[in-house]
Amino acid sequence: MRVSFAAKAAVAAALAAASLTVAAPANASQQAALTEVTCSRDNKDQMAFLKFVGGSRCFKGVGDLDVKPLWNTEADVVLTGNHSGWFSYEPTPGDVKVQPFSKYQTLTGRFHPLRHIHVEG
Repeated sequence: MRVSFAAKAAVAAALAAASLTVAAPANASQQAALTEVTCSRDNKDQMAFLKFVGGSRCFKGVGDLDVKPLWNTEADVVLTGNHSGWFSYEPTPGDVKVQPFSKYQTLTGRFHPLRHIHVEG
């Protein structure tokens, strides 16, 4: 029995699609969307934006989030926890800066006001 070239191509395409589905991380669909949460001390599942003079904001999950402007949109220290991605801040009106980050980093600087967070995982 001979199999046509078109049939072989269809089988190859189906196998490739199936392998792509299997290659996706098992927990990617199980991770919650990025949201602001109550800060917990030493919680590596959270990303914390801290001010030297008190106040903090913490986030958990993956994806994108526009940060609502509140009194504490300032950050002098960022603890990334088990997250990687980037965040943006606007030190002067119209001058948006983007700060990439990796897992388990401690970033220091004047990251404010915070505008947007993107977490890849």
